[in-house]
Amino acid sequence: MGIETVTFEASEAKNSFGKLIDAAQRHPVAINRRGRRVAFVISPADMETIEDFYLGMRAMDAMKRGKSLGVKASEAFLRKILNAKN
Repeated sequence: MGIETVTFEASEAKNSFGKLIDAAQRHPVAINRRGRRVAFVISPADMETIEDFYLGMRAMDAMKRGKSLGVKASEAFLRKILNAKN
């Protein structure tokens, strides 16, 4: 069982872009071209969840390998990220 997705053919995605964007707010949208999956469109909330998971996994990996940045470097890194989004 995977994540529930909605599928659009590439031509339908192009011709019904508004419908695709609306659908992506509820579920990830897979876009197929000639029977092959070529892209996904996801909501900003889903992207933030993916980013949080990715950064969390990287942090856990660094801790396991004993290669954490330390408090000061971590704070500087996080400030840089937060300022980049503003």
